[in-house]
Amino acid sequence: MIKVERQAKILQMIRERGFIENDELARTFKVTAATIRRDLKSLSEQGLVRIDHGGSSATSLFDGFIEPQYETKVYLHHEAKRVIGFAAASMVKDDDVIILDSGTTNAQIAHSLRSLHYRHLTVITCDLMVAKELCPDPGIDVILLGGRLRRSFYSTYGPYAEAMLKNLRANKFFLGIDAASIEFGITNIVLEEVPLKQISIQNSDQVILVGDASKFGKDTLHRVCGWESIDVVITDQCVAPAYLDFWQKMNIVTQVVEVPSPPCDERKIVDDV
Repeated sequence: MIKVERQAKILQMIRERGFIENDELARTFKVTAATIRRDLKSLSEQGLVRIDHGGSSATSLFDGFIEPQYETKVYLHHEAKRVIGFAAASMVKDDDVIILDSGTTNAQIAHSLRSLHYRHLTVITCDLMVAKELCPDPGIDVILLGGRLRRSFYSTYGPYAEAMLKNLRANKFFLGIDAASIEFGITNIVLEEVPLKQISIQNSDQVILVGDASKFGKDTLHRVCGWESIDVVITDQCVAPAYLDFWQKMNIVTQVVEVPSPPCDERKIVDDV
């Protein structure tokens, strides 16, 4: 297991359990205590964990205002993202025009799209990793939105990207999220990404929210939209039952995928109603 993957899994364990001892991490990953201390120091310097005596705990800042590096996000809830990605890709039909949001879940959608062998599909995206994934497929036309580059996250943003997107129309928009709650709706850590998401919602016939269960039950700083803008939600089986009831009341179509994972009560998915 490479370092960045191990650190992502450590971060995921700490987030799910709140606190974990260094000795347990060393046993789990079959590495030395010194290696674990270096991993935790790296995560602490990013503001993602707090180092305590004999172990580490999650920081409240992580949930709302600090975004892990892309390479770390790839491994966070990776299996859930993979299964959600395939379910989302299966909704796409030949001759569709779709918008794929930035982020690692949408990168998994792109990966699955290639396996479905479309004759003709148009994908609009601001995500360089999505474009790179789709580039070899001759059946998929890719429109990459130009703009300012978020270097550590491989996506574009800003007025040039927004102006380009305003002149495009799509059948489906696959919305990636940082957080969502019943009370406040869908929120995003980075303000600069919000306008592209809002334009995509406005210019698409159908808005499909894709996110694993860890994204629900919390808020970040910047509001993207309310639930009235969402047509479909694709998530995994660990989502709190209150969300399933709420989406049903909102007439939001919900697809819950089965993901091999720890018991849901260990993941501490928040029920906020």
